[in-house]
Amino acid sequence: MSSDKIIFYNAVICPYAQRAAIALKEVGAEYETVNIDLQNKPDWYKDINPELKVPALNTEGQNIAESLVIIEYLNDRFPEKNLLPKEPLKRAYVRFAIEYFSSKINSEFYKYIFNQNAENARENFETNINASLVRFNELLLQQAKTGPYFLGNDFSLADVAIAPHFLRIDALSKHFLNGFEFSAVKTNPRLAEFLAGIADRPSVKETFIGEDAFVEQIAARYNLKK
Repeated sequence: MSSDKIIFYNAVICPYAQRAAIALKEVGAEYETVNIDLQNKPDWYKDINPELKVPALNTEGQNIAESLVIIEYLNDRFPEKNLLPKEPLKRAYVRFAIEYFSSKINSEFYKYIFNQNAENARENFETNINASLVRFNELLLQQAKTGPYFLGNDFSLADVAIAPHFLRIDALSKHFLNGFEFSAVKTNPRLAEFLAGIADRPSVKETFIGEDAFVEQIAARYNLKK
């Protein structure tokens, strides 16, 4: 393992950056954090990531970006932490879970906050996410009958990648949708255990901006009304 210091370019409001923050804590890396103001990005940041997005890492003398690339890199660099299982098929399941949650569940979060005043926006948000959570419960049961994590007892990149987005969906539901609860969570113990488990992981709690700050920022940015 290389001993060079990692520089982590972060923005605590960003769920994608939180993925990298969680992984850095989980692998026990030594790193320095540079916080980037996403509303006023410094000119020099284009030399770190020309796309001007977070997260990014400076590591081994090079810059890398994109949250999934970064968390896989950290797993490869610190393989003893076992954030990906050894078996190729289980690795495939982890990657599929990440893709499924991103394309079927997280996408609905962004559809809603960008189009909250559209006809049936709330109904579509609640219905579509609920249906996808039912399917996600099946993916969980395929891996283990109990949690608290995607693979059961083992915390993995699936949990790293999904947790930041779930926290934000949960906060949106609590604060802007009158405490709405998905029936899929209430009726599927494995799913409920998983969501509670990832939310309670120390690395997740320590890197989350916090519900109050998150609610304040998205309310201002997207003109969301409680």
